[in-house]
Formats: sequence, C-alpha cells, structure tokens
Amino acid sequence: MLTLDQKVTIECTDTDVSAQGKIVRIRPDGFDVALGDLLIRLYRHKPKIYVGNQSGMEFVVRT
Repeated sequence: MLTLDQKVTIECTDTDVSAQGKIVRIRPDGFDVALGDLLIRLYRHKPKIYVGNQSGMEFVVRT
C-alpha cells in the first residue's frame, strides 16, 4: 500500500539510473513523486507498475 511521504525507488529506463524519491500526492490512477526539485507524475501501467514521463525521459516505479 502506498502512503504519503513513503520513499520509493524510481528508475529511468532511458539511462538505467535509479534514485530514491518521495510520494507527495496519491491519485486514483497513480501518484506523484518528488525527486529533488523535480515532480514526476506516475500512472498505473500494470498492477504494481507505474510509469511517467518527464523531460523526455521515461520513469518507472515498481511497488
């Protein structure tokens, strides 16, 4: 279960880099993650897989 301020590992599929982000908003179709000053909006793609785009790159969170 996802909770506010929960830390999640967010992966950039373009560069294969992982980082820790913090959930700042939860919506019925996904959630938003703060990664430093960057806010990434993620949408449910499959059960337990969330995908989002920012700055032309794709990001994935697996819960």
